[in-house]
Amino acid sequence: MARHVHLIVESGPEKGREILVPAAGIRIGRSSRNDISMEDPALSRFHCRLYFDDGGQLWISDLGSANGTVVNDAEVEERKLAVGDRCSLGETTMRVTHDRREEAPPGAPGESGINLGFGKGGGMANAKPLRRWLYGALAVMVLISLLAWLPWRQWVTGALRRSASESPKQAIAGQLPEFDVVFERVQGSVSNIFRFYMSITQNRLVVQVDDLASDRHVRREKKVAPELLEELGRVCEQAGFFDLLSEYEGVAPGIHESTDVSVTIGSRTHRVRVLNQVEPEGVARFRSQLEEFSKNELGLAALAIEPGELQNRARESFLLGRKLYEEREVDPGNLARAIRSFTEAEWCLETIEPKPDFYAEILTGRADSERELQRRYDNIWFMAERSVKLRDWREAAVQLRQVCEMIQDRSDERHRNAYRKLVDVERRLATEKKP
Repeated sequence: MARHVHLIVESGPEKGREILVPAAGIRIGRSSRNDISMEDPALSRFHCRLYFDDGGQLWISDLGSANGTVVNDAEVEERKLAVGDRCSLGETTMRVTHDRREEAPPGAPGESGINLGFGKGGGMANAKPLRRWLYGALAVMVLISLLAWLPWRQWVTGALRRSASESPKQAIAGQLPEFDVVFERVQGSVSNIFRFYMSITQNRLVVQVDDLASDRHVRREKKVAPELLEELGRVCEQAGFFDLLSEYEGVAPGIHESTDVSVTIGSRTHRVRVLNQVEPEGVARFRSQLEEFSKNELGLAALAIEPGELQNRARESFLLGRKLYEEREVDPGNLARAIRSFTEAEWCLETIEPKPDFYAEILTGRADSERELQRRYDNIWFMAERSVKLRDWREAAVQLRQVCEMIQDRSDERHRNAYRKLVDVERRLATEKKP
């Protein structure tokens, strides 16, 4: 009995493609390491996942994609699917044609059970499958016997061990197993205590920094994309973290310097603690990568800058933001750039107390820029929606491009909405041009 196709690609570069979701689920994206790889430039490397819940119902889950996963015109992080639902990923739209998990019939290819070639009546209706199976089993037994005596048996055993040790890396690339990190670095002396704490659990990054000498205490958190965690897991493996000892301890009177890192990848967990001793290369390499990752994701580099320099940088960013706001009519992207400059100025002063006299102007400038940007977006979006309703695709494309130029941050929901609609409008324009 043929199995049902779960989804059909209705539009996009791979229109007409049929997708069957196995019991283990599938991952879809632009990367060839996905179960379903699509030649769609608007897809993320690892875009979304399709899977079945315990009741056998089909679900879709976004994997932190840049342009989002949309079901029936609503962006979702995770949603149960039903027959007739339309899932939009980048420039690809798929329609759900079957929403239940199916169990393959016994003896079907790829399932458990061995087809020995017996007919319905119990006789040898087809003896060839049985002979092939018996010959194959005999060949395997002979090969095992040879391996037991050949001198390069140790090489085979070593290769198998290496394969087993590398399987977590392959799992990260293919199935995104559990990846958790808890990292704490403490530097203490008679004059100060500095503590940097970081954790990654269920794709959420949390960082807490405490510097007693400057009375700075900062906590930030953010959801991060799975592909970034995949790269972190690869760095951990390459650094040989799981091969390190659990304790490295030295003696240093009057100071306390410690690094404590615990990592879980799939079913493996390892913790390494270094106290008052030079860090082993594997610890130093992975630790520096974790710190750099958190600074890039959360903008915590300001903690390493002297307060006077931070105030100078804040003033420069504030003046640039004010200039860009005044020149908002010159370039449609200047309002967004002004917001970034004001935000950077505010970020520089986050850990500075007391705040300088121009701090209130920074907040006012950012609020004014955001309000004006939203007003312009609302006006252009209204006209774009009106043009779409009138099927004036050319005018709609012009207005949607204005939105994308005005809001260039691809993570901004307004940019993502405009981009998705622009892709559809340009497709319609291309269709009209055909003879």
